[in-house]
Amino acid sequence: MAKMKTNEERKAELEALTEQMGKQIDSYFESPEKIREHLQFLGKFHQYSMRNAVLIESQFPGAVAVGSYPFWEKQGAQVQKGERGIKVFVPNPVTYALHKDEWVPLSKTPKPIKEGVKQGRIPSRKMMYFKIGHVFEYTQTDAREKGIEVSNIFKRYHRDGGLENEQDIRDALTTLADARNVTLLEEPLDEIGTAKGCYYPELHAIALNPRNTSIEDISVLIHELAHAELHNQERNFERDKPLTAPEKEFQAEMVAYVVSHQLGFPTDDFSLSYLAGWTKDKELLDKEQLLQEVHQTSAGFLEHIESHLEKVNTLQKEKKQSPLEYLEQLDRRMGIGWKQANLNLFERVHAVKRVFPEDIENYLNAKATLETNLKMDRVDEPLMYIHGMGLGFQQFGIANNHDFSEDQLVAYTIALPNQPLVSGHFDPERTVHPLHDLEKNNKVEKPLLKSLENHWHEVLVEKEKKTLSRTVILNIERLI
Repeated sequence: MAKMKTNEERKAELEALTEQMGKQIDSYFESPEKIREHLQFLGKFHQYSMRNAVLIESQFPGAVAVGSYPFWEKQGAQVQKGERGIKVFVPNPVTYALHKDEWVPLSKTPKPIKEGVKQGRIPSRKMMYFKIGHVFEYTQTDAREKGIEVSNIFKRYHRDGGLENEQDIRDALTTLADARNVTLLEEPLDEIGTAKGCYYPELHAIALNPRNTSIEDISVLIHELAHAELHNQERNFERDKPLTAPEKEFQAEMVAYVVSHQLGFPTDDFSLSYLAGWTKDKELLDKEQLLQEVHQTSAGFLEHIESHLEKVNTLQKEKKQSPLEYLEQLDRRMGIGWKQANLNLFERVHAVKRVFPEDIENYLNAKATLETNLKMDRVDEPLMYIHGMGLGFQQFGIANNHDFSEDQLVAYTIALPNQPLVSGHFDPERTVHPLHDLEKNNKVEKPLLKSLENHWHEVLVEKEKKTLSRTVILNIERLI
């Protein structure tokens, strides 16, 4: 049995690890080559804190992917015998309670104090400490021998150089700008000469040089988005000391390098020439703060881009999959009990929503297509299918005008000309009809919503006319 470490030993180990991290950070600023190597490494480990990424790099140069011992076991891999773990900082929050005018760790207080904290009668507060944990690199396990690929475990995106992929990344960057309320101008406000792009802090807007190549546009847009994230007016105001123009450029270029390299775009033309000037007379804390901001920004950008690309990839797969193939695959994922159970519509929708909430719309789309033998190339006006009603696709206005008050759940699928299917479901006690659900949940754009509303109103007007005509005829018959 391993001997337990004393508090003094743990503290000494943490101090040694912190010192090791400090020396590693300082070493990055020795040359542009060193910082480039670190930025390449940073892209692979953007899910980790900057400090832990630094520690991993210092202990295991060239690491590709790491995980804890239980993590690798969960992937079906085992850490090889004799391998030493890579030390990392692990957050360890400790709750303190006020006891006899002193803050005491809650775990060491009497039971009445614990109860008082639980009930909110006794003040408490959390303090964040760190302990040392261990992770293992991919090559320290038997994952390769078992055919377990890194990309399969970590879902990393690998660019294959196709123009289609480049367009997907452009789209991802556009949504990234939109998410941060950054305006992308069609052209610069003034002539910018040979500059590739510019960020206007007062407008929180970006413009790219129309003379750029398509590949240049991507790296330049990342660079300018980094400015928008790190050097907007609000961030500038929050800083104790304003950054110089070279410092801002250096940060933006570092973010662009990390993100571009991770996505597989050329990085040969990146300039980190501000390095020497920036590091002169700088303390380690300044350097750590610099890298911390670069790391956080790069990580946020990559997470957004990879999430967007994952959605695009999923949609592309779904397009290639027939509705029958999709439903058969879902049957397998839901398990044998799902297929054998005699579930009604309400139970089926809620079962899918509970297990695979992201699949509920795809499930209804596939189910509607298969049950009605829908041919999308023949859709020339908005149509709607109400699941479980025993009818096929009807004109939207007619389908929306059904009485849903007796239903336990209403599931619908809308087919629109030259557009993907739209599905939804609702509780009739809370929602009046499908159009109401579309509006409440912003499932379609406002112009389209207005068009569907007009289709429904046309049906209402036509129905009113028929009712009025019958009334007139009856009144004439009474007169006769």
